[in-house]
Amino acid sequence: MDAVYELKLESYKGPLEKLLELIEEKKMEITSVNIAEVTGDFLQYIETFGTDEKTREYIADFLVVASKLILIKSKVLLPSLPLTEEEESEISNFEARLKLYQELKHMQPYIKNNWKEFPQMMHREFLMTMGPLFYPPKHLTSEDLYNSIQKAFGELQKILRPVEIIKAEIINLKEKINEVFSRLTDSPMLFKNLREGKTKGEVVVLFLAILHLIKDQLIHVEQEKHFADMTVAKTQKSQ
Repeated sequence: MDAVYELKLESYKGPLEKLLELIEEKKMEITSVNIAEVTGDFLQYIETFGTDEKTREYIADFLVVASKLILIKSKVLLPSLPLTEEEESEISNFEARLKLYQELKHMQPYIKNNWKEFPQMMHREFLMTMGPLFYPPKHLTSEDLYNSIQKAFGELQKILRPVEIIKAEIINLKEKINEVFSRLTDSPMLFKNLREGKTKGEVVVLFLAILHLIKDQLIHVEQEKHFADMTVAKTQKSQ
């Protein structure tokens, strides 16, 4: 399997393996909601990475998975957040890929143990001493075989190594927390004023920043009714 999914370094695991480990530790099923639950743990794990040359080439793989986790968590926390058809498809495909990875990982010990047994043959024992043989169907052409291999390889690529487009824009959550906190006072401010002129990615990070400030009891948030705009203000503790 490609290094994207199974790292060979002593101290690190591939992003899908680490994500699956976090979910299984909490004895949860693989669903979008549960994937969102472990986002914080996954991000904390990334923060433990060193800066040595051995790990740099793998950090991007973890960040790709982290970006999907943040998208999923944002959708869970903000159901009304508009997503493109491609983003909705990415969430669904990511959940399916993780389930497939779980099945493959759980089968690994079984395959490994059975592969040790000799011979690895279930029938035609009289061919055991003849070396590798290939019996194609009578009307099979080299072109048919080539097309079949290309099709199988293409399907595996879509499942196990999808093409990722990483945008140049990088939004720092810690900086966004400081920015939000500096703009607030003890007078309530509408959330729409905070997000005015922001891109969709910035709005997501802005919302995460607000969640962190709520957790630290530094701000107070109110919403009069469902789907109404929120008001945000500093708490007395933060004055």
